Parts: sequence; C-alpha cells; structure tokens
Amino acid sequence: MMKSNLLLAAAIVFTGSALADEAWTSQIGDVVYERDLPTGEAVLSYPASDTKARGLAYIEGLAQTYEGRGAFEGVWIEDDLPPADACNVSISDPETGAARNNWGRLELVFTEPDFPGGWVAIRGDCFNQPDSYLVGKPIVAEDAQ
Repeated sequence: MMKSNLLLAAAIVFTGSALADEAWTSQIGDVVYERDLPTGEAVLSYPASDTKARGLAYIEGLAQTYEGRGAFEGVWIEDDLPPADACNVSISDPETGAARNNWGRLELVFTEPDFPGGWVAIRGDCFNQPDSYLVGKPIVAEDAQ
C-alpha cells in the first residue's frame, strides 16, 4: 500500500512538471511557460524590450497541451507605452481586464510535436501582420548542468 501511494505521488509530480519546468532559450533570453488560464490560454513570459519587466504571451489552445503540438495563435502584452508610441487601440489584459496599449498578434509553431519541443514565433505590433521572428530551443535538465 505504501509503495503504491509513493508511485501515485511520483506520477502526479512528474505529470505536472512539464508546465513548471518548460522553458526555452531564444535570441532575446529565456522564455518561460508560466501558467494555464481556465479559458484555455497558456501564459508564457519573455524579456521585454527596453525594460527589466517581462512581457506576457497568451497562447490560445496551448494550455495543458504537451503532445501533438502544432500551430497556435495569441497575443503578446508588454508595459504600456506613452500615447505617441502606443497602439491606436487598447485591448483588455486577459487576466486583469485592464486596458493595455502595448500589444500585438503572435503566431507560434512548434518544431517538434511533443514536450520538450522547440518553436518558431512571429509577432507583430498592434493589428500589424506578424513580421518579427523568434526561435525557441527547449532548455532541458542536461542543458542546465
């Protein structure tokens, strides 16, 4: 009985580890899978440009998907900009509902279908067509040593 309880506990910890341990290295720094939202978006954080804060990417349909990954869409949000530099239209932050003026569209395509896998992302500012590329390579335990 004790052995089966230990195995069950280990299985629960292991299956939950993909979310907590999933991170990628990229040209701009580490991208981290932060959390899942109840609405089905996965929240990824990344080093934001020109600031010490981290930007957030909200990827639709990625929450709790660790196998059979393909192409996903979403939005990115960073700290608000002065009105002259901001998007003409603000969007609501998916978590807080606050109006945000520094955002854009994002397309994320995994290069391997299962965890851990790399990806290529393209993003654009505001409603503009995505045009900035980012490549994410998974950080795995042997890389950290």
